[in-house]
Amino acid sequence: MNATTRALPLISSSLLLIMAFALIGCGGATSDSGPSEEAFYPIDFCIVSGNDFDEVGSSMIPYTHVHEGITIKFCCKPCLPKFQKDPEKYMVILQEELDALKVDQPAG
Repeated sequence: MNATTRALPLISSSLLLIMAFALIGCGGATSDSGPSEEAFYPIDFCIVSGNDFDEVGSSMIPYTHVHEGITIKFCCKPCLPKFQKDPEKYMVILQEELDALKVDQPAG
């Protein structure tokens, strides 16, 4: 066996692994943003993708980020660069959702 023949299985395995990670997408991201216990977050979806955090069968791993002192939860880490391109756009969405929650809450 020559070196090329021996390297083919290794290259094939590597390509399969890379393709598997690419297919996982958001689900393959990990959160490195805080304690393992999940903190309360008032809205139940990602302001960037619109994905629900509690979607049944989802392999997404939520990721949190602090922007100007405000903690924001994304469905996955790949949403962070999208948010960072235009944070004002997404902060408006977050504020609208928070305002809607205040209106829905009974005064107490």
